[in-house]
Amino acid sequence: ENTVSALGRMVLVIWLFVVLIINSSYTASLTSILTVQQLSSGIDGLDSLISSNYRIGYQVGSFAKQYMIEELNIASSRLKELGGPQEYADALLLGPANGGVAAVVDELPYIELFLAKNCKFKTVGREFTKSGWGF
Repeated sequence: ENTVSALGRMVLVIWLFVVLIINSSYTASLTSILTVQQLSSGIDGLDSLISSNYRIGYQVGSFAKQYMIEELNIASSRLKELGGPQEYADALLLGPANGGVAAVVDELPYIELFLAKNCKFKTVGREFTKSGWGF
């Protein structure tokens, strides 16, 4: 119907803005929920990584290999040497089912540098330390 009074038009405009805001809020919430579900991983932290059978990457020459074998009792057959940040990204993108890795364990400064350049990945769980080094 046509609105003839100024008050009626003002109420109509307010209702249109309310509907627009509700619609935008719903769309943003739905997008956020779907994005978080897409980012979730089967790995919640170090304990779930140890209990799984996924392959784990580490940097060539890092003490992380010996630490994982001796302290965490992870079989050496589950560990995969990676040469650097580009190999980290390639192995993580492949995933454990396609010859890659499910996670990379390395010293914290190297991981932070890697994550600064590769936004597709994230740190999961809390950091752990050995002799003051976080990784």
